[in-house]
Amino acid sequence: MSTVLHPVGPEPEETYWARRVAVIIALVVVAGLVVALVVNATRSGSAVSAEPVPPAVTAPPADSPSPSPSASTSASASPSPSASASASASAEASPSSKPSASASAKPKATPSPKPTPTGPVACPAEDLRATLTGKQRLKPGQKTTFTLSLINGSATTCVVSVTPKTFELKIYSGTDRIWSSDDCAAAVKPRKATVKAEDALEWTMGWGGDRSRAGCKSRPEVPRPGTYFATAQLDGAKPVQLRMILGG
Repeated sequence: MSTVLHPVGPEPEETYWARRVAVIIALVVVAGLVVALVVNATRSGSAVSAEPVPPAVTAPPADSPSPSPSASTSASASPSPSASASASASAEASPSSKPSASASAKPKATPSPKPTPTGPVACPAEDLRATLTGKQRLKPGQKTTFTLSLINGSATTCVVSVTPKTFELKIYSGTDRIWSSDDCAAAVKPRKATVKAEDALEWTMGWGGDRSRAGCKSRPEVPRPGTYFATAQLDGAKPVQLRMILGG
């Protein structure tokens, strides 16, 4: 007891007491830490135990055995006959549906060839020969009538037509333009006829012995005595002339 209260050693007594106090403090700290750990563990354990415990899994009853893996595998692997039949039927139907879709599409309309005309066609202008006849001696200002014709020079029957746009009758004296049917469209009456080979379409036209101008009007100057030429011209055909002399 005396050694406990009065430590014996080579060092001073205060040194031993300081060491004892340090040891005691260390023990108190360790004890406090241990108590704190125990308290925390106790709290966490009570919290865990407070949560609901999941129910135990019970095994199925012995009298209703679960299907074996082999049975389920074989059932899923082999389809029923009706399923395979419907699958094969749909597989056979799908390729046949494409041709029916293309077959139902409307074909492109092919233009029908133009029918070949069965009747006579227009005579080629180069196969027509024009004729022009009339009085060749006239007095200045004298009216006259010309007889004209277009002869079908082809070997077949064809249609001859005359219009103010395709035919002109004109009268010149040298380079002096005296009269022309182009100045008055009414001077040429449209006409058309089916003409056999070497037959002709004939008609007449008049000249009043005056000078013409556009708009179906006459000029006041009277043609003077001299030589004049009447020319009949069909587009595409060779022209024909009639020589006339106007005397005093």
